[in-house]
Amino acid sequence: MESLPKSHCSLTYDEVITKAQFIQPHFAADLAQFTAHDPWYTSRVNVELLSGIYLGLKDFSENSIHADIKRLKNLVSLKLADARHCYEKLKYYVDQSFQDRTHAHEIFGFEDFENARSSAKKMIPLLNKAHEVLLQEENEARLLDAYMPPGLTIDLINIAAELNAEYNELRILKKQHLLILRERIEMFNNLWDTLAKICEDAKIIFANDSARLAIYSLYDIEDLDTEQLEELEHK
Repeated sequence: MESLPKSHCSLTYDEVITKAQFIQPHFAADLAQFTAHDPWYTSRVNVELLSGIYLGLKDFSENSIHADIKRLKNLVSLKLADARHCYEKLKYYVDQSFQDRTHAHEIFGFEDFENARSSAKKMIPLLNKAHEVLLQEENEARLLDAYMPPGLTIDLINIAAELNAEYNELRILKKQHLLILRERIEMFNNLWDTLAKICEDAKIIFANDSARLAIYSLYDIEDLDTEQLEELEHK
């Protein structure tokens, strides 16, 4: 799976938004001076800064999707437990019915059970394989003669289908969560990069105005630890 983009800033999202909200009106008032320093600064930059603040203030809450992911994880775990129980029952009746247990275990895929027992992704094809073999060459009738419950065959395929549906829904939600994270990181990176350029250029534009320089500082020096101060010095 493709990795998430790296965050450009060391501040939290809330801190970035707070800084942006504080700096933006001053930047709008000083736009002419910034433009004189660098023509890159146009009204568009201010509009994009306002847009970034607006998007950052929107509800990016992950509580809902986290709750859905947790709910589906629990459902998958419960269904996986059902799958293990069903598969172990099948193994018991296969052992009762087939004299050549090695061959029986091979055709039903029992040798893969230990690796699959804790993985929905692996258990689903294993259940389907067992169900397919169960219906071949009168294997089902043979197992029924050994008192296998008649409904076990249906249970196998139903559990496989239910587990597959829940597992796929969980995968979709996890992908959606990654998209939300990617969108958030990219949005805050854009906002941070704009703020960083504004604040770096402010050091030149307002070199002799300590009050203005304080306004355009991205960091509160007293809040930074030694390691962060060293990082800033080397930027």
